[in-house]
Amino acid sequence: EVMALTRNDSCVIEKTGVYEDYRGGPHAALVVNDDIDLRMFPRHWTFAFAVEKSLSDGGLRRSVQVFDAAGDAVHKIFLTIASVTEEWPNLVQDLRLEPQGSPLALIAREPTEAAKGDVAKADQLRAEWDKITDTHQFLQMVRKLKMNRLGA
Repeated sequence: EVMALTRNDSCVIEKTGVYEDYRGGPHAALVVNDDIDLRMFPRHWTFAFAVEKSLSDGGLRRSVQVFDAAGDAVHKIFLTIASVTEEWPNLVQDLRLEPQGSPLALIAREPTEAAKGDVAKADQLRAEWDKITDTHQFLQMVRKLKMNRLGA
């Protein structure tokens, strides 16, 4: 068991569970189960670090932290009290890439597409939102309304 953490300026999503039922593909990867529902785009996962942080109570917090090419955090995985901590050294060794001493070469982020919305379609947007049964339907919905995700 671990705690999966994804955050940005608008939200923080924390889920505690097991990364099981992993399905990978060339474009996207999924972990979908009762506890963790995660859709990943691994091509954006550029850097990852195994982090061990000493706590004031004498404990140790262990995590794997993933960042994009611009150096922004994409996803973090924290061990919990229920995690099998004896496997931590094996996990770190199995995922470790060489060399480890090079400075990170960050790439400037490309500007995000400006919001494209339509206030006159707000009621239609809400009605369409209520029909969504899967997150994959969102982009199709906003395209149909001639908006983008930020505008919606």
